[in-house]
Amino acid sequence: MMVLDDVNPSLLFFAIVPVVWCVKWSGMDMKAAAKESSKDEEPQQLEGGVLDIRRKCQIATGRVMDHRHDAVLRRKLGLDLDRTIFANVKSPVARYSLEQQLGWDAMWSDASISRIESLYGKVPQCPPIPQHLLRFMEQHCDFLVEHADGSFMDHLRFLHDFAHTWYTKDKPGAGSAPIVMLLHSIAGLGTNFFPMEASKLPQLEQLLSSSPGAFHHIAAFPSFLRLLKQRSFIRHLQTSPRTPAIKAVTLHRIIDNAPITFTSQQMWVALNYQLIHSIDFLPLTHLAYNSDHVACPKFGLHHPDSPFLSEYFELYHLLESKNKLFVDLKPIQFFLSSSNNNNNNN
Repeated sequence: MMVLDDVNPSLLFFAIVPVVWCVKWSGMDMKAAAKESSKDEEPQQLEGGVLDIRRKCQIATGRVMDHRHDAVLRRKLGLDLDRTIFANVKSPVARYSLEQQLGWDAMWSDASISRIESLYGKVPQCPPIPQHLLRFMEQHCDFLVEHADGSFMDHLRFLHDFAHTWYTKDKPGAGSAPIVMLLHSIAGLGTNFFPMEASKLPQLEQLLSSSPGAFHHIAAFPSFLRLLKQRSFIRHLQTSPRTPAIKAVTLHRIIDNAPITFTSQQMWVALNYQLIHSIDFLPLTHLAYNSDHVACPKFGLHHPDSPFLSEYFELYHLLESKNKLFVDLKPIQFFLSSSNNNNNNN
């Protein structure tokens, strides 16, 4: 449930899978669809994650780029959604759409690899992932499932390092940003896969006692993700004249349905964390190949084939227009060409 003072509660009612909100936004009640690992399998060691060329470029430049002149896409052979975070998606139509979006491997030119590696080599080294958190993730959670692009730990390592590099140090939420992004999915994914059991929440909170506010944001990250997916929540914040008057937001955690309250400032921090998360799902190439299809005066740009990119544009535009963009994330660079790479990366 979210509460916005002095607004007619009959307005702006919206429901989806089955997140429900209105102006007095009603709560979330989702059953955990926990995935149990087979006891007969040999235990696997959780690695700290590696960064591919795309992720290195984003960390080095602080932006998403259209890499159509840097790489070509080749159909990925043997993509098995049942081995990924999307295993719980059962709709044949949804699975086909995911396969079309995710079933590609990037073939990078040697020149682009050399340029990006050089840029990444100039980035100050990020602190290592705390070993006590890695042990908890390995011993008490299931992060061995594959992500959309590489291993799950590749995804988490990238978000941790990007937040450390580009979250503005004097902005709210900066101190906890790397840890929140590392553990953002531990209390549930958007696909209803739960890497950690709800009974482990107190132990996780104790482990995070040295990072004020981190547990609060991690526990509610899946709830804010669902509000972002609804789209109407972000659009309401964008257009409502009462958005500056929001004092507190109350919603329910996905993992155990417990209520959790955010101040207005904490809400904006949570949305900045969502923005960082969203950049790891964007297309590699052709981000705006037809301006007639992607222009949207009210909410920025839309991509006809990528809901991830549309969500990103709306959230970025909201945070920028409300002066709540706490991440030094530059606008997407369209139509990147090898001839002007060096000039445009400044």
